[in-house]
Amino acid sequence: MKLSNKKLLLFCLLCVALMGSCAQTPPYGEGINIVVSPHKLNVHSGSEDTLFVKVLDKQGGSVFGMKVGATSTSPTAATVTPEALTDVAGNATFMVKGISPGTTNIIISAMGYKATVEVVFLGH
Repeated sequence: MKLSNKKLLLFCLLCVALMGSCAQTPPYGEGINIVVSPHKLNVHSGSEDTLFVKVLDKQGGSVFGMKVGATSTSPTAATVTPEALTDVAGNATFMVKGISPGTTNIIISAMGYKATVEVVFLGH
């Protein structure tokens, strides 16, 4: 079967477009790094504080548009925003709200990788 020049050109353009889009896909499956700040929170119950998260690829570059989850190991002590997307700089923020005095861990996760922050809530 012989392709006309027009069909051949369309076929080549399609191949180049597909190869270009695949080449730009970052290798997230090879490893990411989750950096959380601060490493420990001390907050009074009833108040809110912010956790700052940065997601980096294995080369240290920022990861854009990554869904990042957060859970509290003791939601009776504190709750946290359940998820956020990273911005262009790889940053996401989470609000931690003190419910009652006690200690909990906030677990930040993305693509199967995790980071933990200890949160201690004090009485009023």
